Amino acid sequence: MPVEFINLLERNYYIFLALFLRTLFLFFLFPIFAGTFFPPKVKIALSLILALVFTPLFIGKFSPPSSFMEFFLLIISDFFLIFLISLFFRMIISGLQLGGELVGLQMGFGISQTFDPLGGVSMPIISQFLYLMFILLFFTFDIHHYLIYFLVKSFYEIPPGGFLFKKGPFEFILSKSGLLFEIAIKILSPLLVFMLLINIILAIIGRLIPQINVLFVSFPLTLGIGLFFFGIMLVFIPRLFKIYFNDFVKFLAFLLKV
Repeated sequence: MPVEFINLLERNYYIFLALFLRTLFLFFLFPIFAGTFFPPKVKIALSLILALVFTPLFIGKFSPPSSFMEFFLLIISDFFLIFLISLFFRMIISGLQLGGELVGLQMGFGISQTFDPLGGVSMPIISQFLYLMFILLFFTFDIHHYLIYFLVKSFYEIPPGGFLFKKGPFEFILSKSGLLFEIAIKILSPLLVFMLLINIILAIIGRLIPQINVLFVSFPLTLGIGLFFFGIMLVFIPRLFKIYFNDFVKFLAFLLKV
């Protein structure tokens, strides 16, 4: 590392520290990067690299904290900023997982569980499939680029310590608290209608032809038709994901304007 750059960091260490903390919070709190598959040492190393890259861009933009209390409030402010971003994105993921779990129950996958390598917990197999598809589309739609752009732009619009007393973002998050159930219902409703029709048809057959063991027949029929209609739903699910990705990008833009 050149001596000039080391001297630059020594003179502007507080800028480097502010950049490092906000970037570190992003890697440790944001759901896509917070999984157990992402080692903490890698997160810290990436935060250090990004902070070193960004430091020359913000020389003279921030004033150093005058006391320990001001520095502590700076840390709390940046934490809440990244926490709100992560919370909004987590609501989208939780709605997706809830919808996948309900779909799995309707199809007969209620007992089947698979290990989630990202979260480190067991998850219904349909939820896991939708979650992995969601992560794939997250990078396909370049949402990670919007996230990096927000990180850089936020230092211009929201300097360290400047977010703590803003009420608008917290009120916005509260107004979006029903997003979890909205996503779950949009994923579940098409398959729920088909499963309801199948159960009605099986009930009618059971009344008309008592000799047929409807319970025995319903298991493979529900599973097969459920997988068929779930395959059809996969054509429309990326469009649904894109709507909520756009909502997330709009939320990032909203935070920069508050």
